[in-house]
Amino acid sequence: MLNIKPNVAQERALGTLRAHWKQERTFLVYSPTGSGKTGLAAFIVDGMVSRGMRIMFAAPYTILLNQTATRFIEYGLNADDIGYVWAEADPRYVDGEKKIQIASIDTLIRREFPDNIDLLIVDEAHMRRKRLLEYIRDSGVKVIGLSGTPFATFMGNYYERLIKPTTMKELIASGVLSSYEFYAPTKPNLNGVKTITSDDYGSDYNESQIAEIMCGADLVGDIVKNWLENGRNLPTICFCVNVSHANYLTMAFVRAGISAEVMTAETPQEDRQQTIKRFEKGATKLLINVGVLVAGFDSDVRCVIYARPTKSEIRWLQCIGRGLRTAPGKDACLIFDHSGTVHRLGYPDEIEYNELLTKSDGLKETRKQQQKEREEKLPKECGQCHFMKPVGVYECPQCGFKPIMGEDVETDETRNIKKMKKDKNAPTQEQKQSWWSQILYYRNHQESLGKKRKSDAWCANTFKDKFGTWPRNLSDFPQQITPEVQNFIKSKNIAWAKSRKAQHDAKNNAAPEQQELGLSRGQRSLKRIREMLDTRKQGADHEHH
Repeated sequence: MLNIKPNVAQERALGTLRAHWKQERTFLVYSPTGSGKTGLAAFIVDGMVSRGMRIMFAAPYTILLNQTATRFIEYGLNADDIGYVWAEADPRYVDGEKKIQIASIDTLIRREFPDNIDLLIVDEAHMRRKRLLEYIRDSGVKVIGLSGTPFATFMGNYYERLIKPTTMKELIASGVLSSYEFYAPTKPNLNGVKTITSDDYGSDYNESQIAEIMCGADLVGDIVKNWLENGRNLPTICFCVNVSHANYLTMAFVRAGISAEVMTAETPQEDRQQTIKRFEKGATKLLINVGVLVAGFDSDVRCVIYARPTKSEIRWLQCIGRGLRTAPGKDACLIFDHSGTVHRLGYPDEIEYNELLTKSDGLKETRKQQQKEREEKLPKECGQCHFMKPVGVYECPQCGFKPIMGEDVETDETRNIKKMKKDKNAPTQEQKQSWWSQILYYRNHQESLGKKRKSDAWCANTFKDKFGTWPRNLSDFPQQITPEVQNFIKSKNIAWAKSRKAQHDAKNNAAPEQQELGLSRGQRSLKRIREMLDTRKQGADHEHH
């Protein structure tokens, strides 16, 4: 008997399974983030074991196997009934006669499939593994697939019934998942990028091509600058294209003074856990990763940076879903999409299907119609602050901007995102005073370190960059600086240094006549006098010889 009670989604799923159990053999349960997938599996396993049945739970990631085994025992399943089928399992627990087998899919497909199980539960069932799918099709064993993204086009060929007990939209509306705020600070040009097909994510962009684009210095700089200005110093995870891209972006954040760490498929499991612990304690502010935080990661994330262009709805939902877990004091998850994906695929909770997809020609027209309906619901980007507005919303809910009729954001020019507000209200006098006092503190602190004192004009302009107005009617007392203000000033300093370098490079590369135009009248006169004296001297030397 389990020590937990089913939630609403689990009750619906269990009820539908009971109603159709005798009529069909294979089921696919749509189980979005937050719906209680492991708990649902525990209820199914407990019911089968109580009737003397044998169950195998198979998953593609080691972290999911460990988590599932731990949760099963926490929920009240007997640890003595659990055996393991994966390479890293302790040999003492690898026992094929146990009633409950926790199995690695990759280990399983390299061996002979067991012939003594009554039910196979497949976690992350949208991931294509040919030999496993053949077993599902041909074995005659009852199968329940679990997936938060059951959108792969092959699934309807192997599973008979889709069970949809809840949706991401319902979970957000009921408070089980966090709401979100989408912004699109940059939108890369992906014209000419090829499309390829993968087993796990379906059709998507060619990785090497998008990596080259996303590693551009301007795009990387935009990501760092935007987070410094608008990320509110929140615990953040970032999704990158490949290892090179992740390393490049990590170094850019570290150079800006932000504690960031990188995590890839090559990172040892023990190192991953230590990195996650530092992130959860706040010692690491940004986790920059390549495809390793898409499953089994439940830390408190308040901000997501999405820097990996994709056409895959599966990849998109899995990545964004990492930021939608609720936590105390979390109103919404900030999502900064630097890939243009929200323009193509829309909000994650708008992506839904009511049937399993197949490659059958008979469903092509249905899918085309669904795609057309989805495109009509795509959010629109605010041309002022780059907030992604729901379709049909005219005035931006964040900055109040009202676009000219027919106006749309199509280019990547002057896309600096403005300061975001939690609501439509203008900043209070108290907020302005706090920022002004912290700017003054920053000036005093820099001077105490022996650096050149910042001028009154610099302080006033920094304030205006933030609020769009001058610091009037404010007191000049300093106040301890917060990470939010510190990061804003860092971003301003980085932008200033870049502009100075650009001016210097332009001056050095200019033609001689252009260089002369940059001189003052007195400098040009002095330059001509020197040239005239040099010419006379050369003439005198020539006559002497």
